[in-house]
Amino acid sequence: MNTNDTPVEISEISEQRFNAFVVWARGAGPLVPTKEVAWLEIRPAKVLGVLFVDLTDRELHSCVLAPDLSGRYRGVRLLGPHADVRAAVNATAEAMANVHAEYDNSRTQGDETPSENFFRVASSEDRLHVRFKYLRDQTSAVAARRLIEVAMRWYENQDGTFVEQFQTTAFDARVWELYVWALMREAGLRVEQPKPAPDFLARGVFGDFYVEATTANPPPAHSVPVPPETADELFDYAHNYLPTRFSGPLVAKLRKRYWERTGARKIPFVIAVQDFHQDLSMTWSQPALYEYLYGVRIEDVERDGVVRQVEVPVGTLKWGTKELESGFFKLPDSERISAVIFNAAGTLSKFNRMGIAAGMGESSLLAFHRGSRYAEDNSGEVVPFSQQVGEGYEERWIDGTTVFHNPRALYPLPPEALPGAAHVSERAGMREQSSPAGHLVTSTTSLVLPQG
Repeated sequence: MNTNDTPVEISEISEQRFNAFVVWARGAGPLVPTKEVAWLEIRPAKVLGVLFVDLTDRELHSCVLAPDLSGRYRGVRLLGPHADVRAAVNATAEAMANVHAEYDNSRTQGDETPSENFFRVASSEDRLHVRFKYLRDQTSAVAARRLIEVAMRWYENQDGTFVEQFQTTAFDARVWELYVWALMREAGLRVEQPKPAPDFLARGVFGDFYVEATTANPPPAHSVPVPPETADELFDYAHNYLPTRFSGPLVAKLRKRYWERTGARKIPFVIAVQDFHQDLSMTWSQPALYEYLYGVRIEDVERDGVVRQVEVPVGTLKWGTKELESGFFKLPDSERISAVIFNAAGTLSKFNRMGIAAGMGESSLLAFHRGSRYAEDNSGEVVPFSQQVGEGYEERWIDGTTVFHNPRALYPLPPEALPGAAHVSERAGMREQSSPAGHLVTSTTSLVLPQG
């Protein structure tokens, strides 16, 4: 027992900072409807506290959390019901101080299992991915690294290859997988990692569903297309080449026939896909994914001086010697795929912004998030934005996520399962998109470290 009689400072913190440490543990227990109202901390995240209302009986409770001996934040004291917020804060602060005073005894759970370390030496230096070395070594990536170090304590290395691939040949794909896991945790889902596949089984109040993550990766060096210059080349590139980048990973997952595996149930199956085939490619690949999934493209047509957007059917995609059928949701067996998830912002930059907003970054680093999003007034207008990222900056894991629903799905995914995402669905043979106010369309992140 390491009793410590030194007074401790307990401060109120943002939900964003609290979630940076705790979101990974969410959903691990019963799905009790609650609403959190305040968050407390003994820095640096030694002990955390949360006040919440049990929505079933409207009573105010609180919980004290600390990292167990494997580094996973877990509840160590459950308090309440409290008479009011002041009483709840006082009781929670006192319990937090007591936990801190007998820290090792208080946080020991007795059932700890070894946790993963994504940064342990798993490969020779010459094989390391350039972006892994950036994450590991650079000051500008400190926030992402610290956030991932917390998350990895909860992550399961399903097939035993995650760490090695995270460091070498599949860094981007593994970051995307972590991102998908994070957005489901944030959505209040209990997330299991079946062995050996698919990647996730999400359980929530609107039902269960499987998720398999995949990526569009760079083509062989001899197949990299020449950047388009003319209007015709740009059209061909956008409407033929880019959609083909999604066909490979999506069809490959379809052919896995996960629904036939032992233990698979008749529940929705979702593919989460990201585009890493070229630097910054994910910033303009969503329209291409839309075209490939539904077999239609949207064109501007002028009639009587008015420009309208209309859907034009696309039967075949042709790029060089490659020719394939458009319309993934029309392929044989595709009715087994309930939806496809995409988010151009689901990259390492997202982890960095979320970490900076949670106070995990280098204090001298300046970060700016710029791009376009739907207006907050629900007008549907796309407007530019520019924000400095720091403590007080708000962003959620699901921001920028679009769910493309399969109109032929045998087991449709309820849109309510992923609140906060944009949803594309079909009605009367036409596609329509519902997007939350402020939905992220495109964005970039700029990082500046002072010289000297």
